[in-house]
Amino acid sequence: MRTSTFESKNIYYPDAVAFCFNPNMLKVETSNEVTVIISTEGSGMGGTFDATFDRTFRIVKKPWYTDQREYEEGLVELDLSPYMRALFEINRPGMVGSQVITVNVKTSADEFEFTMTAIWGAINIGEEFNQPRTVTHFTKFPFTVTVFDGSIKHLDVSEVPDTVTVIENDCENGIYLRWIDRHGFYQYWLFQQGGIDNKSDEYGEKLYGNFSDGEYGYYGVGWNQGKTMEKSFKACAPLVDKEMFDMLLTVHSSPLVDMYVGGTWVPVNIASSTVSDNGDNLKDFEITITMPDIISQVL
Repeated sequence: MRTSTFESKNIYYPDAVAFCFNPNMLKVETSNEVTVIISTEGSGMGGTFDATFDRTFRIVKKPWYTDQREYEEGLVELDLSPYMRALFEINRPGMVGSQVITVNVKTSADEFEFTMTAIWGAINIGEEFNQPRTVTHFTKFPFTVTVFDGSIKHLDVSEVPDTVTVIENDCENGIYLRWIDRHGFYQYWLFQQGGIDNKSDEYGEKLYGNFSDGEYGYYGVGWNQGKTMEKSFKACAPLVDKEMFDMLLTVHSSPLVDMYVGGTWVPVNIASSTVSDNGDNLKDFEITITMPDIISQVL
C-alpha cells in the first residue's frame, strides 16, 4: 500500500500493481465528504453489460469517526476491487490483459489522483508474482507466453525474455487446452486423452397423448419433452516434474478454460476433484474435461 499527503493528513492507496480479486483499500483521513472517480482508458460508451454502460464509477462517501488513535479525525474507506473488476472486458475468444486504472479522490479542501496497473487475477498467501519459469511450447498448436513488464503481455516464442525458459515439444496428438491462471498468465498443455463418458438426462415435462392399439386405450403413454447429453473424458499429463505439476494445478482454479478443436478455441469445463500431491518429483496429473452440452431436439 502506498501513502501520500492529503489535506495535510494521510491518504493510503493500492500499490502500482494490483490484483483485482484481492482487497484494494483506499483510506482517506478527512472530516469532509469524499468523491472517488474510477476510470480506465476507453471508459464511456461500450461497456461490459450493454452498449450504454458507462465504465466510469463515481462514489461519494462521508467520513466515519473512530476512537482508535491511528486516525485523529474522520476516515473514509473504500474497497476499489469490485470497480476494478468491472472495468475488464472478458470477451471470448480474445485474451485477457491488464488495465491501467485511474482513481481521482476529491474533497472540498484537496484533490489527489493516482494510477495502478490492474491484473485480472489474485495473489495468494505464500505466492510470488512474475518469477522466472519454464514453459513447454507445443509447436504444432497455437501458443503464447504471458509476461509482465509494466503490463500483462502475451508474446510470441521469439519475443520471450531471459526469465522464461522455453522447451519445445513436437507432439501433435492429444487434447490441447489453454487457460488463464490466478496471476493472469495464460497456460497451455497437450494432454493424453483417456476414456469417454456420455451421460444423458431427462429434460422438461412428460408429454402424454391419447394412445390406443386399436382395441384398448391406455393412460400414461407419451414422450419426454427432451433429453440432455453431456460428454466428458479423462485427460492426463504423465510424469511431469514438480514445477509443471504446480502449473497444471492452476487449471482447476481457472474460470476460463478452452480446448483447441479444428482451429477454434472451444470453452470447456474442468470437473471438480481433489488432487493429491505426494511430493514425488515425477507424477501423473489427471483431469476430467466436460464438453458443452450436446444440442438435440426438443418437443
